[in-house]
Amino acid sequence: MIEKAKDLLEDFAKIKASNKRGYKKYIACKADNINYFLDTAAIENDEKFDGYYAIATNQDNITAEDAISAYHNLWRIEQSFRIMKSNLEVAPIFVWTEKRIKGHFVVCFLAFLLLRHLEYKLAKNSISASQEKIRDALNSLNFARVTLGGNSYYIKTKAEDLAYKILRILKIPSPKNITPVEELIL
Repeated sequence: MIEKAKDLLEDFAKIKASNKRGYKKYIACKADNINYFLDTAAIENDEKFDGYYAIATNQDNITAEDAISAYHNLWRIEQSFRIMKSNLEVAPIFVWTEKRIKGHFVVCFLAFLLLRHLEYKLAKNSISASQEKIRDALNSLNFARVTLGGNSYYIKTKAEDLAYKILRILKIPSPKNITPVEELIL
């Protein structure tokens, strides 16, 4: 990082363009806001912590173990945002009005909560399934509509085993193999 900071000092434009993280924290500016130099005091201060890993918190009433545990659980929050942005497509697409953007977000957030609740229920029943597997299993619950002798029926297609486990855990009866249309229309 020190070598990168030295390289950065050679190009004034790069110093202005980059932010004050990483190796740029070792670059300081004189009072004229034009001349930059290597901040040896910052380097010496960081050297004191070489070999140590620190977790900072603004909570003064928790134990070190609680702080470490909270830090280790940050991945859950990051994963939640990834799920919402990628799989649930929280970013409104083809939605312009504020009312519809909020509605889209509420629907996505409810879907996320339902997904997390389902993951919890499955884990509680000793069933390990990623959110992708859950989504695929639920998407495998399909029907084909057929008409025979003037009557229409829905025929259940083959679904994944996980889909039936989900239905059982949620206490939702499994659909019949053949269902007249009249039974599904409310």
